[in-house]
Amino acid sequence: LDYPAKDCETIRGQWKAFEEMKAAKQTKSLAVSNFSPEQLDCILADPDATKPVLNQLPYSPKNYDAKAVEENGKRGILVQAWGPLGSGSLGISASSACEEIGQKYGKSAAQVALRWILQTGATFTTQSKKKEHMEENLNIFDFELSQEEVNKLSDISQSMTGKLSAAADIIIPVGG
Repeated sequence: LDYPAKDCETIRGQWKAFEEMKAAKQTKSLAVSNFSPEQLDCILADPDATKPVLNQLPYSPKNYDAKAVEENGKRGILVQAWGPLGSGSLGISASSACEEIGQKYGKSAAQVALRWILQTGATFTTQSKKKEHMEENLNIFDFELSQEEVNKLSDISQSMTGKLSAAADIIIPVGG
């Protein structure tokens, strides 16, 4: 369920429709996207409700909510990063930091960003039309970021430079 309604009653109504699809075996699991903790609680207030498996959220060194994994985890829900590589742009600050860290491990900025996602407790999904990019995205299990590196990347989206970089990506899109 993407983009929840504004009130709990409507969210529960939407979720009931999804549960009917699951009961009819039209899907194996249910998930949400862009739900706040309060919106998740609208679903979870019903003890008979099917718990969402995951919540897809913006989550990358460039842009993430530092409490997302914790708040979703309290509810037994995984966070899955959507667009974790920013459609090819991690932003100036995140890209630069990921490239610098990647040199140490012989990894690309994208691989460092994906590794950061895993090490901060989230999962991710990526897409590519190029086989080599798909393989690169999976080649992240042979190194581990230090806690200092995780912290450095985590601090980017909260810094003024990171916020300006993210804003610049909106104003001047990739390829624009």
